[in-house]
Amino acid sequence: MWVRRTGALVVAGVAAYASYVHQREFALQGGADRVSASLWPLSVDGLLLATAGVLKRPTVRDRRTRYVVRLAFLLGIAVSLAANMAAAPALAWKPVLVAGWPPVALLLAVELLAHHSGDQTERAVAEPLEDERTGVGDPLLARARQMDARHRALHQRPVSAESLRRELRIGAARSRELVALVRAGRNGHVHG
Repeated sequence: MWVRRTGALVVAGVAAYASYVHQREFALQGGADRVSASLWPLSVDGLLLATAGVLKRPTVRDRRTRYVVRLAFLLGIAVSLAANMAAAPALAWKPVLVAGWPPVALLLAVELLAHHSGDQTERAVAEPLEDERTGVGDPLLARARQMDARHRALHQRPVSAESLRRELRIGAARSRELVALVRAGRNGHVHG
């Protein structure tokens, strides 16, 4: 695991540096002063990375917010790619490929790092409960109970395993286990 994480960090660092240099050169060629040219790449790739992180969260439900985040992400990709490729010394496929690769590699490396974090979350979620009857020590069970109470208030029925799976970003087996514990807790009036 640490090899994949370290590799992704190295790739992200190299790609971020190369993308920064290309975009800074592009900004200088575009007439920006040295300070603005130095900051411009941070705004482009920074926006791209920030929106990539937001896209991963399932909690963004507002349609307008999702639209704005997706638009910002797509614009970030387009501008980063365009600026990097425009910094190529010649308009031939090799220099354009060399100049255009860093933003792609940066985005993919960040995705790998995010996936690695997801792996750790999945392992933590898959670990057995400290106390299966009460769920003491299980923060996901507490969240599942909150979701169930909210769902019952809104829809007059218990939350489904599928809803828990999507909301908590967990596997199907774990969501079924949580639903069973929530229902057992409601029937036995056990709360952790």
